[in-house]
Amino acid sequence: MVLWSGSERPEEWRITLAVLERTFIVTTGADAAFDFLSDPVRLPEYVSTLRLEGSTAVDGELDVDVDLAGRDGVLDAGFSADRNTRRIVWGRPGSDYGGSILVAVGTTNTSRVTIELRTRDEADAETVTRVFEQAVADIRRVLSGR
Repeated sequence: MVLWSGSERPEEWRITLAVLERTFIVTTGADAAFDFLSDPVRLPEYVSTLRLEGSTAVDGELDVDVDLAGRDGVLDAGFSADRNTRRIVWGRPGSDYGGSILVAVGTTNTSRVTIELRTRDEADAETVTRVFEQAVADIRRVLSGR
């Protein structure tokens, strides 16, 4: 984990920036691992603090300029998955919260998973780290049968 305080970085970075990244091997092939991790309905299985309220599937590019005022509520976070690159990206509009998961081919029955999380939210660094590490452990458990 990398932590920057406002005194070490430019003035516009007054809130602490946390970047957490882990790479690990799972005993599931890359396609199957990507299928599991890219399904938003499965997120609560490996992010214990997450509750899925609803999701909308979008075929093609998402119109990021769409007027959200006419909808019930506003967009809390975006989540997109690219099967060709086996990359999943998420984030919250208007904030520095976001991250990615990259699933790379290992052997026939393994894959390498890299998870990155970035946040400048005023969140407790210990809590963010604990939840992140628990998500890594849960992904390993689910995708390696441990």
